[in-house]
Amino acid sequence: MSMSEEIKRNETPENLPALPPTIQMAKNFVKAVAKHVSDGLKKVAFDQYKARLEVCNKCPLRLKNRCTHPSCGCFLDKKAWWASEDCPDDPPRWPRLNS
Repeated sequence: MSMSEEIKRNETPENLPALPPTIQMAKNFVKAVAKHVSDGLKKVAFDQYKARLEVCNKCPLRLKNRCTHPSCGCFLDKKAWWASEDCPDDPPRWPRLNS
């Protein structure tokens, strides 16, 4: 099997970060949804959304459209819209929300 076939099959070669285990991503997602619902399903403004994604696009934890942080695993283009969410890294990388 060629290296490119192996990468396609596994999606994460050794030099790229791996997603958290599926069960952990499910737990993270349930917590994020509960937080989003309790926040009234608020979204950020489009300029804030773009600023968040710009940060994610430069982040070493990014794998395609996913965050590989152990407490995340999200689809970045979805989570970046939610006002209740923040970057899971410490310290968070996303710009502060405009009030």
